[in-house]
Amino acid sequence: MRFFYLILLLFLTKLVAGFDVDSYAKSEVTSISFFNKLSIHNNQVLIEMPFAKEIILNKEQKKQLQERVIVKIELVYTRFKTSEKFNQTELNKKRLLELKKLVPEVFDFPVWEYQLISQNNGNSREECSKMFHGFIITFRPLSTDAYAQQESDYVKQLVSNLSKIDSLAKDTTPKPYHIKTRWENGYVYDTIWGEEKKIDFYPPPPPNPYLASLKEDSTVLNAFSRNKNWTNFIVVTDATGSMSPYYTQVLTWLRQQLNNENARLFVFFNDGDRKPSDKKLLLETGGIYVTTERSYEMVSQTINKCISGGAGGGETKENDVEAMLLGLKHYPEAKNIVLIADNYEKMRDYEFMDKITIPVHIFLCGADRFINLQYLDLARVTKGSVHTKNEDIYNLYQLKEGEVVTIENRDYMLKNGVFTFYNSSKSILYN
Repeated sequence: MRFFYLILLLFLTKLVAGFDVDSYAKSEVTSISFFNKLSIHNNQVLIEMPFAKEIILNKEQKKQLQERVIVKIELVYTRFKTSEKFNQTELNKKRLLELKKLVPEVFDFPVWEYQLISQNNGNSREECSKMFHGFIITFRPLSTDAYAQQESDYVKQLVSNLSKIDSLAKDTTPKPYHIKTRWENGYVYDTIWGEEKKIDFYPPPPPNPYLASLKEDSTVLNAFSRNKNWTNFIVVTDATGSMSPYYTQVLTWLRQQLNNENARLFVFFNDGDRKPSDKKLLLETGGIYVTTERSYEMVSQTINKCISGGAGGGETKENDVEAMLLGLKHYPEAKNIVLIADNYEKMRDYEFMDKITIPVHIFLCGADRFINLQYLDLARVTKGSVHTKNEDIYNLYQLKEGEVVTIENRDYMLKNGVFTFYNSSKSILYN
């Protein structure tokens, strides 16, 4: 991480933006023969445009794009052009700006992947006009009862495995032995070896195409291992759909703590149990489960209650602040909060974060492209910190207006009291 002063404020509007249309419009292209509209799955929607034009044909799709978490946007076009003067990059820019005009909030929060797709088939205007042009929008899957059960079974299996490993480590009963011959330093040895019992430490996680598995992304374990000096803290964890790779790391961390009593309370939230979105009132959404138990077996029971209560997933907001405030109500003596948050989700109750008066240390899960700006604001307002898989970012509250912080090779500026993307000369796209 590094801090530096912004010297030149020229062209500020262009430099400070989450959406750099030039970079998006000329990013790397994937070529295919043609795109079959029937190939999309339940978590995708098509935003269709005419051949060689930037008009969105169905603007009623706006609500759909606002209500769900977008994980990928693909712009599809045909390679064929009716004029040598035609500029595909310029059309890409116009189409992107048209989509931004329809749903500006999507481009204020670009954690999604992006890709250009060129169709090679079609050698005339007539042929190309019959092909698809526009955007493929991929959403995070909505949580279902079946998926919630899979996540619950995953937690139970992990706890069972951890318990077996602990039991074997404590077992002092005599074990059967066998003779094993080995070659070492030019000599042959016959050695007595104890019987080995192998247990799969991590059971296979539930199918999850959009977020990394527990083995691949150890954000929570990494952040805890780098920060061992916090005392008297509450652990607040998002337990909505697709977060199982991360809240199970809380259990793994607990097993490693032995007699460590610094974590005093555990809170899990699912954004309102099964409450409809229009019934979720600010700071009254619910779906929050609390335990003072500190064993991984007992904490896992609380996680499963949260999951079975109706873990959400796929909506664009979660009740992080409400969960933290409830944790403080149960344990007002806390000196710190560790928030294990979903980088893809916004805080439903973001505007109330100043009600939290102790430092919040945010473990951002799934932050492999951009950092969710709201969590940078939360860390700054509470004098807390932000933690990714590889970095710890402290002292955000010391930044002054116009200063920039670099996290995971991306730049963020403090502007008008909140963080925004600072692109400068860097491309903000990569695959």
